[in-house]
Amino acid sequence: MKIDCKKYEITDIAHEKYPFLHRIRALQDIGEKVKAGDLGGFVESENNLSVDADTSWIFGDAIAAGSAIVDQGACLYGNAIACDSAYVSLGAELSAEARAEDSAFIRGAVLCGHARASGQSMVLNSPDTGEAPILSEHCTVYGTVLGDVHIMGDTVVLENEKFENKSLDTLVINGQQRSVIRDPSRDELKPCRPPQIEEQHKKPQKKKQKGQER
Repeated sequence: MKIDCKKYEITDIAHEKYPFLHRIRALQDIGEKVKAGDLGGFVESENNLSVDADTSWIFGDAIAAGSAIVDQGACLYGNAIACDSAYVSLGAELSAEARAEDSAFIRGAVLCGHARASGQSMVLNSPDTGEAPILSEHCTVYGTVLGDVHIMGDTVVLENEKFENKSLDTLVINGQQRSVIRDPSRDELKPCRPPQIEEQHKKPQKKKQKGQER
């Protein structure tokens, strides 16, 4: 059942519990961590992991199944799972027992521990700051988490809830508790040059006398 792709093949090595899943093997070096010939995690089909020449990969016993897609430098580690129609992209990382399921969209974020992104959830890096959320421990997200936000503990983010952070600080949400990790740069004062008003430096123009050419 070997299927040749641009950067990996699907081997005959079946998953012990889910025999419809098979291990992948790299056909070329992928980034700095994967060498040609290395075995990876499990997929259901070549549609689960990008065949393009990017650094996306599935490590260890991690799984991408169903219609889930892992691409654009995203990686699964440990026993992480992307399943159903989840989309894991743009350098996102799932590790330990983390899971992206249903129609979750994970972009640039980190899920670890037993974190879950479920339903129509969106866990996205900020297009303004580039900072990305971290989901850890036993939290579950059904809503939207955007920017430098750390969801931890047994926190549940409901479908209609949105946590967005565009500041330099890190917003930490642990159950009902909210806290902030301040960026050290915010406590440093910097000089600010007032804007120069050009109008103040303009010399008044003399009025033209009658008879002068215009």
